[in-house]
Amino acid sequence: MAFKNIAITLALTASSLLLAACASEPATSAAPAAAPPAPVAAAATTEAETAGGLEKKFQDAARSYKVVEKDGKTMYCKREKVMGSTIPTLQCITEAQLRNQVENADELRQRMRNRAGGCVQTGGCSGGG
Repeated sequence: MAFKNIAITLALTASSLLLAACASEPATSAAPAAAPPAPVAAAATTEAETAGGLEKKFQDAARSYKVVEKDGKTMYCKREKVMGSTIPTLQCITEAQLRNQVENADELRQRMRNRAGGCVQTGGCSGGG
């Protein structure tokens, strides 16, 4: 009987700790002191891979636009329906604006992926997906 009480107590304690850890917000520090500095070559490789990935995403996004030279600038134009209208109009953006859109979309996607494994107020911890 004593073993059963100990097992129940341990199970309740473990589940309470798990729920408390899940419900708390992650600790954020200004600079992680315990993390060793990343090797320069690895950091450069990661940066190069990120830049290459963004360039590929930019090229994919640019395919849906028509490239137009206007006043010596390269513009990316597309016919789109403006909100509140059913008539498509020609919308043009610069290369810098298109690159910014691609980068912002990629950052948003990463933030959403990082948040997906977090806790939900009403449902407890999700299984990471």
